[in-house]
Amino acid sequence: MKELIFGLLGGTALLMYGVDKMGEGLEKASGEMMKKILTVLTGRVWSAFLVGTLLTALVQSSTAITVLTVGFVNAGLMKLPQAIGIIYGANIGTTITAQLMAFSYQFKLTDVALPILAFGFMLNYFAKNKSLKNIGDAIMGFGIMFLGLKILNSGIPFMQQSETLRYFFENYASNPVIAIVLGAVATAMVHSSAATVGLVMVLGQAGLIDLQSSICIMLGDNIGTCITAQLASMAGNIYARRTAWAHTLYNIFGVVLVALILPLFVKIVESTTVYLQPASDISAQIANSHTIFNVLSALLFLPITKHYVRFLELVIRGKGKDDEDAPRYLNKLLLNTPLAAFKASLAEMVWGAEITKGMVGNLMEALYSKDQKKLDSVRRSEEKINRLQKDIISYIVDISKEPLSDSESAMIPAMVSAINNIERIGDHAMDILGLTRNMIEKNLAFSNEAMDEIKELQGVVSEMFDNTILMLKENDINYAFKTAELESTVDRICKELLDNHLCRLEDGRCTVEAGVIYSDIINYFERIADHIYKVCTLASEKFQTISR
Repeated sequence: MKELIFGLLGGTALLMYGVDKMGEGLEKASGEMMKKILTVLTGRVWSAFLVGTLLTALVQSSTAITVLTVGFVNAGLMKLPQAIGIIYGANIGTTITAQLMAFSYQFKLTDVALPILAFGFMLNYFAKNKSLKNIGDAIMGFGIMFLGLKILNSGIPFMQQSETLRYFFENYASNPVIAIVLGAVATAMVHSSAATVGLVMVLGQAGLIDLQSSICIMLGDNIGTCITAQLASMAGNIYARRTAWAHTLYNIFGVVLVALILPLFVKIVESTTVYLQPASDISAQIANSHTIFNVLSALLFLPITKHYVRFLELVIRGKGKDDEDAPRYLNKLLLNTPLAAFKASLAEMVWGAEITKGMVGNLMEALYSKDQKKLDSVRRSEEKINRLQKDIISYIVDISKEPLSDSESAMIPAMVSAINNIERIGDHAMDILGLTRNMIEKNLAFSNEAMDEIKELQGVVSEMFDNTILMLKENDINYAFKTAELESTVDRICKELLDNHLCRLEDGRCTVEAGVIYSDIINYFERIADHIYKVCTLASEKFQTISR
């Protein structure tokens, strides 16, 4: 019994560690290619499905791909339909690990676990190239996984002789509902459906569970593997939560459908395995059931993805005002992918620029109509901008702790400077708010000529905002040229307006008190234009790497 317990504990630990190390090594070896493919080649649901399948087959971790997808959706780098397509594919791609385990039984790969491990270690130890080192890590993961299976297999005779184990599996795991729950809980605990499927294969080889019970545990695995994405989405926005729930509900729906036709599904697996592997090999049947389940689920859901998205939007709703005020795109999950993290920061910065543009628009409406509610809206927006500045800078500091290229390192101070300039626009908007409130309280008014001049100035500044926001979004240098021209126009207009103001004072067409406020508003507009120009210049000179 001691050998059985130690073998189960040690073999399971090696199996889980091997699966993790293999996936981690393959993920690192794929490098930025994987992240770029996810954001570039996923325009349609079908292409996203294929990308999800291929990338997960490459890195052998549906959890890694799904969590990264949640982060991309949270950062606004991917839409929900494309994310769902990736999830469909990721569920299929991850079944390759189970197939490798099944092949290890057929071709006795467990007997060469140690040579595989040794080869991976030598490749990792002696290789100079970082990608080769990561591939060596992945090969070591394969070796450790097969070694874990070998140790677990060595315990099969003890398992077969254990009346306690046989009683448990015959009386409990044979119940489909209990088996599904067992699979879900086990996978949620170890965060690896592949490791759980490996254990099920060992139990099947020992004769402790039949194919139907194995399939039920496999079905539970598909539910349990959703827990990581759910945890990852908790700190995300509504779109990230919808992505995580898309994964969870998709797997639950699939499990329920198969559970309803369980005897038929078992026959499908048995008949398919006859043509692919020896029918007597239960490990092959378990691996095939894992693959067939996910392929059928994808084929069922792909044609109705549009309706599934609408269902998710209807069911998964936002949390109200607090949710709206929180950062929209920043997500800790993207930090180990600096390019994606920078894009998230940039998306958050665009939102900040849009908020400050709205502040200036509301200020002008308050100035024209003397509407106090507009001033209250500006004050709330300024509080939001201050929080946004702190969140973005904190996030950028976290990015700076990751390994960065020279061009990425140069973006750190540039992005901090850009968000500081956006925050300064909010400060100047608050300065204008104070002047506007003073005018309302003292019942002061500008002449019609002065009001028309301010409207003209605001129109040019608003156009600067538009061009800068487009520069941040599209990275088109032409918007920077237009913003530079408009900044010069603002300087010229401000000088003309101040000269006109002096003429009105001399002619007695303007009071001194209102005139002082008018001059201050013009000066603050000029400073706002300067800060907009600085943001646009930083975007055109420093943010080029983000769009590549």
